[in-house]
Amino acid sequence: MPQSPKEAGLPFSFITDLILKILYFNGGMLGRDLARHSCLPWNIVSDAIKFLSDEAYCGTTGIRGTVGSDEGFAEGLQYVISKTGRERARELIEISQYAGPAPVPLEVYVAVARHQGRSTPMVTHQLLRAALDHLVLPPSVLNRLGPALGSRQSIFLYGPPGNGKSTIAAACATMLGDPIFVPHAIFVKGEVIRVFDPVHHKPVPAELPPHDTRWAFCTRPVVIAGGELTGHELELSFDPRMGFYESSLQLKANGGLFLVDDFGRQQLSPQDLLNRLIVPLEAGYDYLNISRAGTTVQVPFTEVLILSTNLKPKDLVDEAFLRRIRYKVEVPNPSVIEYGRIFRRACESMGMVYDPEAVNYLLEEHYHKAGRQLHGCEPRDILDHLIHAAAYFGVEPRLSPELLDHAVSAYFANLDDA
Repeated sequence: MPQSPKEAGLPFSFITDLILKILYFNGGMLGRDLARHSCLPWNIVSDAIKFLSDEAYCGTTGIRGTVGSDEGFAEGLQYVISKTGRERARELIEISQYAGPAPVPLEVYVAVARHQGRSTPMVTHQLLRAALDHLVLPPSVLNRLGPALGSRQSIFLYGPPGNGKSTIAAACATMLGDPIFVPHAIFVKGEVIRVFDPVHHKPVPAELPPHDTRWAFCTRPVVIAGGELTGHELELSFDPRMGFYESSLQLKANGGLFLVDDFGRQQLSPQDLLNRLIVPLEAGYDYLNISRAGTTVQVPFTEVLILSTNLKPKDLVDEAFLRRIRYKVEVPNPSVIEYGRIFRRACESMGMVYDPEAVNYLLEEHYHKAGRQLHGCEPRDILDHLIHAAAYFGVEPRLSPELLDHAVSAYFANLDDA
């Protein structure tokens, strides 16, 4: 827990400006709430408030809250911004509207990210089976995926659609280790980069010893980017209206997993995307362009990178580029036995009685005779159609030939006609 601006790695002027903007956007606030919002200890916040009061930028309306046994009198005071303070705050907002938790300095982030990137457990067959126990997969997938995860190198998941590649990749995040600390924001060259993203960073409820609350304790992030991914999302983005930077996707994924889904369907060419991500992965660091400061800084690149595609690898990039993706893991269509296991699990999860004879009927009539391939996603989808059909006809949902026929015709009709 920092006890001074110097220990926090922030200029005192930045802290006073931040507190003033917080007051501007939030109105009157108790001292303790100012400290909680800024994620700075009260002794630093109180020095900032004293400076702002001396400059006639803010004042107090007196006691408005109870004071805890471990708090000082001033923490229960209500602080409000003055007219002069509002004018000053508007000037500051023209430069940057950032008024969130205080950022951590870049050098501290670099040290913590490197340490957390190294603090990963060994991936064993038993651990991987446990992590993927909810999926029905052939042993070949596990035996190729395990060493790949343990290496923390790039992984290429490929195979036909509908067999759980994205689900496999997301489940792999549980293998990456204990929760990590993620900064709300980073301070570099006078600029703020917002890192914490509630979409990707999930705080862990935990009783922690006193610590620097500018860091959120989160499960290891899983950042998923699909066909909509653009090159801009792999760089810092600066909004002139807001006046601060939003971190790139790979920076948000540090310490966790970055999944590029539907690889090959992005606006970026596969070669450009590989160059942008695999070069920093191999080097262990990436570069951030702080355009407003006219500089570039180096940050750790510590996530596991997984590229997932339904396309044939040879149709995406040439052999030289494929070699740069260290591990290739094919996720094939399920076998008949595996399809039956998936169907059984789907029945159990949906409260239906599993009937192997009915599944044999389904396979013979609607797969073998129709020349269809098996896909892992289909049992649940077919059962979903069956349950809705049963409700419509007012009958019990069960694996009867009639309901299976109806479900299959509804599920496959558009696919076959397309």
